[in-house]
Amino acid sequence: MAIQLISKVTVLLLMFLFGLQCMKIGLFQLSYHRTKKWVYHFSKNPLISIGTGFMTTCLLQSSSVVIVLAMGLVTTKHMKVSQAIGIMLGANLGTTLTGEILSLSLDIPYLFFLVIGVLLILIKNQKSFAWGTIIFGIAVIFLALENFGGMVNELTNWKGAAVWLAYMDGSAIAAFGFGVLGTGFIHSSSAMFGITITLLQQELISMSSAIAIILGANIGTCITATIAGAALDKEARIVASSHFWYNVIGVAIVLPFIDFMADISTLLANEPAQQLAHFAVLFNTFTLALFYPFIHQFETFLKKMFDRKP
Repeated sequence: MAIQLISKVTVLLLMFLFGLQCMKIGLFQLSYHRTKKWVYHFSKNPLISIGTGFMTTCLLQSSSVVIVLAMGLVTTKHMKVSQAIGIMLGANLGTTLTGEILSLSLDIPYLFFLVIGVLLILIKNQKSFAWGTIIFGIAVIFLALENFGGMVNELTNWKGAAVWLAYMDGSAIAAFGFGVLGTGFIHSSSAMFGITITLLQQELISMSSAIAIILGANIGTCITATIAGAALDKEARIVASSHFWYNVIGVAIVLPFIDFMADISTLLANEPAQQLAHFAVLFNTFTLALFYPFIHQFETFLKKMFDRKP
């Protein structure tokens, strides 16, 4: 039974990631070169950098890609570190759009969207291909989430899974660790958000535990920029470390008040999934507002940290 459940979870997770990748490919086809120019030209001061990071992440649906792009521009001396940090702040907020989309309770005709998506992909036109992959990807994402929700009941019948879920629901640290490790392993905070929403909707975890997982995912998602930074120069590594420390400090401030945050989130919407998505927006807006006045001091702190390294 355990092997069957693990196989089903793996297949559904791969379906979700495949749908997400299809959607990203379509968005890349439509807007990547345009947004690359935006990142280059509209990053003249921290506030504009934040707006650029937010908009490009909303368009590309990947904060990691936007941050790595900014790191590349820093390496080629086309952007200052402070501007790249601003891009990172905006990208962190922009990535919450994916959570808002996943939280929607939509009765999507999957087969219809899948067929339309495939037909558009087959048309020999770049825009048709782009829109086809976006529509196809969205259909696959929601299909995977619906099936994952139906499979959760099977998961709870397995004693090991039931014990693990109960332990995670009773320990914010365990839920937080799951968010960090799970997101780091699958390289997708969006997939982790989708899994968390399903567990929350099935009432297998509380809002406090769901928030702890999402906070952990914020740190786990830093691994992509960290890996990319390892192959670049010191300035790019400073940008990568800014992504890590920004999330660590923000999470450290909020984590002790997780139950209070859970109470606040219930006031944001009626549906638990939307409450969680709105909390993610609120949390990232709070950390952005907290860091924005100190961007240059934050940059100085990180540079001093790297200067101490041999």
